[in-house]
Amino acid sequence: MPSTSPAAGSVAVDASPPVFTCADLPASGRDYPALEFLRSRRLRLHGFAFRHVIDLLQLGSEERVTRMLLDDPVATLDDAMGLVVWANKLYRERPGLGLWHTCDRAGRFIGMFSLTPSGDAQDIAIGVRLLPSAWGRGYAIEGGAALCGHAFDTLGLPALIAQCAPGNRSVPPLLARLGFEETAAGEQFGNPARRFRITRRDWRGLRPRRLAMRQSRPEG
Repeated sequence: MPSTSPAAGSVAVDASPPVFTCADLPASGRDYPALEFLRSRRLRLHGFAFRHVIDLLQLGSEERVTRMLLDDPVATLDDAMGLVVWANKLYRERPGLGLWHTCDRAGRFIGMFSLTPSGDAQDIAIGVRLLPSAWGRGYAIEGGAALCGHAFDTLGLPALIAQCAPGNRSVPPLLARLGFEETAAGEQFGNPARRFRITRRDWRGLRPRRLAMRQSRPEG
């Protein structure tokens, strides 16, 4: 969820879509409603619909974003449509969780944010992918703070996790500003990953940038 390096937009979006049935599709000849989910000072998050597949393909074709991903990019029309169906299945089965199409105040698509189940432990992972044109504007931290507030204050979740590639240097300071602490190295989708966690008790909103930078530096 971060600034202007290749890492910006590469906090893992933990999406491993399941098999779908006809019940997961919208009514014949219709699209999903793409309802507004959340808004912050500058961001508008809506549910995904089939009309957003071009935006997803744009995000998935941006090498500056995809080179830091832990999972595969959205590279084909089938990938994009599958993600839309899975997102809407998640909205229905796990209210308050999902992946959201995100625009700025002018209505321009800038990327997506997510709160998704992760792994067998049913941790909930926060994630973001932003187009390079949206880097360096503070969108990642603004959206991340809004989702943390939603997760803890509205849903009452006990904790959130976040994951990023080991070489991603701009994500850890951003997560530290949100109050996340690094817990361990591990794997995600078969790739090495750094793992971070914050509990509801530790969520206090954004932390000062200087303190966050100090906390995010590796020891040694």
